Amino acid sequence: MALSIPALSCSPRHVAIIMDGNRRWARERGEDLSEGYRRGVTALRAAVRAAVTHKLEVLTVYGFSTENWRRETSEISLLMQICAGAAQSEVFGLVREAVRVRIVGDISPFPPATRAALAQLVRATARNSKLTLQLALNYSGRAEILAAIQSIARDVESGTLLPETIDEDLVRGRLYEPQCPDPDLLIRTGGDLRISNFLLYQLAYTELFTTDVLWPDFSEEHFSCAVAEYARRHRRYGE
Repeated sequence: MALSIPALSCSPRHVAIIMDGNRRWARERGEDLSEGYRRGVTALRAAVRAAVTHKLEVLTVYGFSTENWRRETSEISLLMQICAGAAQSEVFGLVREAVRVRIVGDISPFPPATRAALAQLVRATARNSKLTLQLALNYSGRAEILAAIQSIARDVESGTLLPETIDEDLVRGRLYEPQCPDPDLLIRTGGDLRISNFLLYQLAYTELFTTDVLWPDFSEEHFSCAVAEYARRHRRYGE
């Protein structure tokens, strides 16, 4: 049955998504884990289409956290293969839709083939301007903040920066993507109620939307319903 999607009074500029539920989806259906992740790629493709439809500027998705290295070696290997395969298979569609891809995080520990596929994807889409798709890979919100603090501390130690001149603009300028607007809306699938070390600095006043829908089942209609819910809210920013 189609979901009812109310008309929107306003739309977000930047939506972030914690794509949770691939493994549960596979277990509940007796499918191989690889099928859960492949269906997750299909769901991401649908989310990108929805983001373009809603004229978003940025869509940021949590693809692989620093904590994910704790998973079984076989699962990590599978994730790396799927990541490389998706980077290669999706490039033509992303170019056609004028979507630019950026990587947020440190992918240096990834296998060479995965790094090469991601680098090619970034190069191939660099001139696109309709939507920026940020892939958070080997990403940690705490690591991002720590890197910013270390960068500022080095400048203070060298004498090129006075502590009293440190402000929010300076801190933001040391983040991975300082020019990117903060997310207006964070969507988390899979039913859990936590932000899992994702965009900790940027989520200060982001509206949160959670759903029990597992990521492989998340559709364009689900995305539109989340955006519609955002449009109904009044953002007070602490007022």
